[in-house]
Amino acid sequence: MLEVTRIKLMGMVVLMEEERVKMMIENSIEQGKVINGMNTLEASLAGGAYFFRVIADPDVYEDGIDPNIVIKAQVEKPDNSKIWMTFKNTTQYNEKEIQTFQIAFEHGKVIAIKNITEANR
Repeated sequence: MLEVTRIKLMGMVVLMEEERVKMMIENSIEQGKVINGMNTLEASLAGGAYFFRVIADPDVYEDGIDPNIVIKAQVEKPDNSKIWMTFKNTTQYNEKEIQTFQIAFEHGKVIAIKNITEANR
């Protein structure tokens, strides 16, 4: 009985955390800010137009696959593809000037955000 209650509580905690993360991502999209943990679609919605580089997972895709297919697939079936997106906007860092930044993905989620504008100053 105690174990069943513990499992139910753990399930509730997981659902609450998922909801908290979902709300954080939705707020970040509204603010135009890419954050760690976003998938490729969420990042593109938050950051706007982007340039990209994709190295498709060879265990999943054939050579010559359209990189846009790889990017879109990460939302539902993340894999070991290597993806970088480069954005230019004024919202990521609350600057008046346009800032250029690059994000990297691992298993379909943002793992790193690098301000290229600052690095080049």
